[in-house]
Formats: sequence, structure tokens, C-alpha cells
Amino acid sequence: MPKLAKKGKDSALTMKISAVERKQKEVNRVLKLKSEILLKSEVSYLEYIEMRSEMERLKALKDTFERRMHKLKQQAN
Repeated sequence: MPKLAKKGKDSALTMKISAVERKQKEVNRVLKLKSEILLKSEVSYLEYIEMRSEMERLKALKDTFERRMHKLKQQAN
């Protein structure tokens, strides 16, 4: 019975890890897109300030996901 519980726990961790990886990829994609927009286009100062603050929030979210991923991988081992 403990073997089944461990297998279920591993499965749950695997699902959590894949969900965090998916979220990380999306945040990275959006950050890259926003950076390209800022570099390639002429945006107004207000748009620039808004994008910069949004990018700061996304970077904080990215850091949170990285910490969560590290924690989940430690639990998996």
C-alpha cells in the first residue's frame, strides 16, 4: 500500500512540475514579446511606463515560479 501512495504522490508532483513549467514558458514568452515591442517600436512615454511596470510584475512572477519549481524538484528527490 505505501508503494501506491508514493506513486500517487510522485504523480501529483509531476503534474505540479509540468504546470509550473507551462506557466514559466508563458511568462517567458510574454516577457520576450514585451521586450521586443519596447526595442522595435516607438511607444509613448505612458505606454513605456505601463509596459515597464507590467514587465517588472512578470519578472517577479517568473522568480516565484523558479522558486516553486526548485522546491517541487527537491520534494521529488
